[in-house]
Amino acid sequence: MKRLFWLGVGAAAGAGGSLWAERKVRNQLDALAPDQLVVRASKRAGQAGRNLIDAVTDGREAMRSREDELRGRYQVRHPADPMRSSQQYRPRSVPGRSN
Repeated sequence: MKRLFWLGVGAAAGAGGSLWAERKVRNQLDALAPDQLVVRASKRAGQAGRNLIDAVTDGREAMRSREDELRGRYQVRHPADPMRSSQQYRPRSVPGRSN
């Protein structure tokens, strides 16, 4: 009787593990299907584009800040307009992005 019990437990554990593994493999295969790869790649490309725009924006803000600091230190006005203060000077923004 004891052996029959453990045989049943082993069979149930084996069947359960087999079903779990099959489900896991099937989910991975579905995730690697060509249409899913296209969706994933397009999302990552869009995120990379946004990261690039954010980096450019941050770089320009740092540039403006440093330029304002230097203009204040040396009391230099904007070269295009001698009456314009350095606080009002802002280079054009990134296309498609509001600053």
